[in-house]
Amino acid sequence: MLRPVPKNPYRKRKPTRRNRNNFSKKVREAIYERDKGLCQECGRPGTEVHHCVFRSAGGRGVFTNGVLLCSRCHMKVHQVKSLADKWRNVMKERYGDGYWKDEWDE
Repeated sequence: MLRPVPKNPYRKRKPTRRNRNNFSKKVREAIYERDKGLCQECGRPGTEVHHCVFRSAGGRGVFTNGVLLCSRCHMKVHQVKSLADKWRNVMKERYGDGYWKDEWDE
């Protein structure tokens, strides 16, 4: 008779990459407060949190990698490379090198 193998009681210590790239509700609210609810590009009410270092490039969902934008400006930032570069440079000046990393990145 075979006995079932017990499951490992330990959870993964590091969240999956997919979850590390998303902004949590708490982080979204903190970014909204920091940016006073306004789009940082044009000054209209902000509705979307933008990853300064894109998720596809390994940018994490951390407070220092997010900026509040309206939907129109968010679309522009993804279409115009110079705008995306501008926000990366702004965050680098504010928070230093590695501003887009989380505690599990080296």
